[in-house]
Amino acid sequence: MKLSQLIDDGLRYFQVPYNEQNIAHNVYYVEELEKWNRHINLVGLKSAEAVVRALLYDAFFADRFIKGSRTVLDLGSGAGILSIPLKILNSDVNIISVDKNIKKIQFQRHIARGLGLKNFAALHTKIEALDNMETDALLVKAFGSMEMIFEKGGRHIRQGGCALIMKTGRDKPLDAAGFILEESIPYTLPLSEKGLRIFIYKKIS
Repeated sequence: MKLSQLIDDGLRYFQVPYNEQNIAHNVYYVEELEKWNRHINLVGLKSAEAVVRALLYDAFFADRFIKGSRTVLDLGSGAGILSIPLKILNSDVNIISVDKNIKKIQFQRHIARGLGLKNFAALHTKIEALDNMETDALLVKAFGSMEMIFEKGGRHIRQGGCALIMKTGRDKPLDAAGFILEESIPYTLPLSEKGLRIFIYKKIS
């Protein structure tokens, strides 16, 4: 199946608003990721189709939760699996993508240049080295334990903002100081039986 059709299927499945340019830009991102991944280990999955089904679909699921946010911080963003597709779909949202792996950040910057993405920053640093960013939403996938996420990322969320933490279905919520758990939503991706979950915390102090 063509990448454009796979991407279209995922966007429709999660009822994400999109246009043809969104499709084309996501295709470009996945094709470039596949090219770079032959020489640099950016993601474990090697085929473009697997990347779309297992990784981009996760970003499409997360799309609804960043609507209304002005600034989103993607913590431990890797090759931009969440931040790039979400930026493509949300031109009005300022997305800050942070990772300590320089090659993965260089790849994200390459994509941002290639697509002319505005209000997108790919930062090569450790999150603890950054000044408080007062973001509306902290988005996290595959960044250690819940404790570590709140310890390192919690201070970057403004009061009233949220932490969106994507985990497996087996993970349990955490009582985090200054936060309340608003929702714990189980989900699966199309054509997958793997149980996943997103925890949504609101920062109250």
